Amino acid sequence: MAGRGARPGLASRWHRPWASRAREMLADPHMIAGILSAAASAALLFMLAAAHWSTPVQVLLWSGSASGTVFGVVTIQSARRRRTIPLWILHVGIASGNVLVTVVVAIAATKQIDMANLYLLNVTGAILLFSVRAALVHVAAAGIYYAGVLAFGPATPGSPIIAWLAVFGTSAVVGAVAVGLVGVLRLAATADPLTGLANRRAWDDRLEQEIERSRRTGTTLTVAMIDLNGFKAINDRDGHAAGDQLLRAIARAWQNQVRGGGDFLARIGGDEFAALTSGPDEMGMRRLIKRFDEATPTGVTSSAGEATWDRTERASDLLHRADLAMYKTKLKYRRDPNSNIA
Repeated sequence: MAGRGARPGLASRWHRPWASRAREMLADPHMIAGILSAAASAALLFMLAAAHWSTPVQVLLWSGSASGTVFGVVTIQSARRRRTIPLWILHVGIASGNVLVTVVVAIAATKQIDMANLYLLNVTGAILLFSVRAALVHVAAAGIYYAGVLAFGPATPGSPIIAWLAVFGTSAVVGAVAVGLVGVLRLAATADPLTGLANRRAWDDRLEQEIERSRRTGTTLTVAMIDLNGFKAINDRDGHAAGDQLLRAIARAWQNQVRGGGDFLARIGGDEFAALTSGPDEMGMRRLIKRFDEATPTGVTSSAGEATWDRTERASDLLHRADLAMYKTKLKYRRDPNSNIA
């Protein structure tokens, strides 16, 4: 492939790991929730240090900071271990955060401390984590709470309407920008940059989801590992640019053969692809592989191996069986290149 074997410069080697980590962090909703929760906890600690508070208020602030820290640690660890937190827990976290921020804003106003921007963290989190309808519910709740503080809480300097618009106008703009940026990062984190297909990370996530769904519904789940035959020779003979062009052409051709939500195709590395089908029987994968074979550019062949989930094995074991089957097909091709191998 283009760039294979090239040695990156010192600056690239230094910055690339951090850039990659940042993209992965911001592409994961659980990581986002954890970061925002940690930021809110830090803000409460700053508020504690900003003035002298009565014992009940100190207890409230310490408790709020501790709760936010625990929630942040749990969600960040879930993101690192690629475990999914039930959506209702995230909803409870945002809703509770809105209530806590409202209480904190009202208390801080008694000492002329403006903590209203904490709403920005909750609003941004809701917009990034939930559907538009669900996010609007949380945003509306935050807006109503803050309006109540401005109307019935301690007096604030200036116009309450301007104060409200300043907070939620900023929240709307920041939320919209964040959605756009995170959308780009999520796409970059799950898409193969050369072919546009799903990458290995997206494949692993999808396979885990399909195994869980198969476990619940009883549908048949079959995966296939697919490897191009003689791709290294093409690279050596025609150059990496030609190899990249071929991979893009194959990806487009095969992606056009993928049907509905039950099929999924990914490029998991080099000239290796993986596919899955979910349906009533194992024939779906065989039909899909046949369509891939028919759509492959003339003069190019592939070796495929399939395996059907036995309802007990791990995803890695299922892939290993498919990989072994593919290897047997590859050996058959090497012995007889004219055999029907795909």
